[in-house]
Amino acid sequence: MTDLILHLAARMRRWLDRRFPPGANPGGTPPSAPVARPAPRLPAHRSPYGLDGPLDGNAGALVRPYLGDALLHEFAA
Repeated sequence: MTDLILHLAARMRRWLDRRFPPGANPGGTPPSAPVARPAPRLPAHRSPYGLDGPLDGNAGALVRPYLGDALLHEFAA
């Protein structure tokens, strides 16, 4: 089976070389010089740790709501 594939590939290559010989393409125009563009401005510097000030823990919802019940029981006791 591989002999058949190799034979067909070689035959196709010979046919393509006859049909489209190397250097037969028109070539086209040479590429133009790239247009110089100014670099985009960088964004303002930010801390990699998020906001500069401390976060308010009571401002957001609890991630684990069952802890809210446990904390209420602790404070009630």
